[in-house]
Amino acid sequence: MVAWRRLLLLSVLFSGLLAPSASSTPVFFEFDGQVRAGNLTSVAPIVLNLSEGDWPVELSVGNVTLVLNVSVGDAPLVVEINESLLRRSLGGFSTATVFLSGREVPSIESEKTPCMAAPDWSEGEGESSARGPSRPVPMETVLFSPCREREYLLLPSGVPVVAEYGGVKKYCLIRISEGGGGWSSQGGCSFAYIENAVSSVPVEITSRPCNATVYINGFHLFGEWFTPMVVHLPLTPELSPYNVSIGARGYPFVSGVVNSTEKRVALYADLSALSRVVLVHSGAGVLEVLTEPANASLKIFAGNNEVFSGRSPIKLVLPEGVYTLSASLPGYGGIVENVTVPANESVSLDLTLSLLPANLRITTVPSGAEVRIGNVTCTSPCSLNLTAGVYNVSASLPRYLPSSVLVGLAPGESQAISLELVQMPVLRILTSPEGATVTVGGEQCFTPCNITLAPGSYSVTVEKSGYEKAVLVVSLNAGDVSVVNVSLRKEPLPTSPSPVDALKTSHEVNKVTETVSRQEGINWKPALVVFSLLALVVVFAKMRG
Repeated sequence: MVAWRRLLLLSVLFSGLLAPSASSTPVFFEFDGQVRAGNLTSVAPIVLNLSEGDWPVELSVGNVTLVLNVSVGDAPLVVEINESLLRRSLGGFSTATVFLSGREVPSIESEKTPCMAAPDWSEGEGESSARGPSRPVPMETVLFSPCREREYLLLPSGVPVVAEYGGVKKYCLIRISEGGGGWSSQGGCSFAYIENAVSSVPVEITSRPCNATVYINGFHLFGEWFTPMVVHLPLTPELSPYNVSIGARGYPFVSGVVNSTEKRVALYADLSALSRVVLVHSGAGVLEVLTEPANASLKIFAGNNEVFSGRSPIKLVLPEGVYTLSASLPGYGGIVENVTVPANESVSLDLTLSLLPANLRITTVPSGAEVRIGNVTCTSPCSLNLTAGVYNVSASLPRYLPSSVLVGLAPGESQAISLELVQMPVLRILTSPEGATVTVGGEQCFTPCNITLAPGSYSVTVEKSGYEKAVLVVSLNAGDVSVVNVSLRKEPLPTSPSPVDALKTSHEVNKVTETVSRQEGINWKPALVVFSLLALVVVFAKMRG
């Protein structure tokens, strides 16, 4: 899959398919995170149908929550977050909430006061202090240096603290009493060592614009706590986390949590940039979806949330943006499309769904057979993806009878078949003596031998020189092993003529010759003598053989 950002949508059907409610308007929250609108909570990106009016909205991205009001009218809206700008606008907070509409805060001009005349931290015992936050325990604020150097230390009541400023380390322990609308403290800071004193962590707080008002645990030190400033916070499980807020008139208000084990923490808030992080704008387009075949199931998601489902064809009125659409139909492969819908324009998608292949798994007994389906072959066991239809599936294996079966496959169906192959019959021929030539079914072998044949009846001929030919008929069935044992008989010797018969034969020849010679008037006597001698030689030769 190609990696893409899954920006999805909700919409209302157009053109009479599904009319939008007259009292609601689609609002597309186009970012990755959480959204809360009134009592509606969901995962973005998502489109929510909101009634007309002002909606309190919370948008959460990572560890930051943005709070704003969205005015919903009759036109679709798109709510976007510039996440890159958001990351550059805040720093150092464990979590933070940004109130984009801001809050009423005092300005540095409204809290001008003369400098406090107090001893400097680096000069001897003692410190200059003022009231501090009252939670989680009452605290006192120590001014490290007079005249708004803006570096402070918070001392919680009853907690020993060690702090260092300007290279000077002191141990502090105070106890604060509150009552009658006032407070008083006893104790202070000195060079005297206090066992189990808690170290303080310097937290630097800056902002853009500068001179923004700072609150710590909901408390602001009049005339002092403005950016840039540094405050040393004792971080213990009982005291932390601390809440630090930064605000300025006409800018967003940031309230964040500080809970760090670092030796120094830097908090930063660009209030000017935060005012541009969220963009709310109107805009809508029309998306038309056609499919072949029609009546495909269409689904539209926002993030992981399904926000629309219907069947093609449809027309949708959507806020402008990037959407993902899925189409499916039983027996067909699904389609997922990303589409951009511009404002005040129409986009049409024409989707063609392809038939799903069927899967056929073939096994044979025994395995290793060649399976053939049309022009496609495989060796069992095997699996083939085929288009829907009816197929003749055949399997063959040497020395086995082929087997076949007709199989019907529906689109997307998965089917398994098994073909059992039967061994071809085997004829085993034995002869006495061995070495005879056997001819059967067009095959020849020399005994003893085996011949594999198809089932049926066969004429078997057995021949060997010097022996009479033997012929027999056998019937073979599938899977049979038939044994034939043939005893060959020797051929009989030829009978030899006696000497008397030989002389009679010679005499007959002479008479014939004499008769011929008389008829022809030719003297054949010399030739006759020679011929008679040759005849006698032949006769005796046969007798010796």
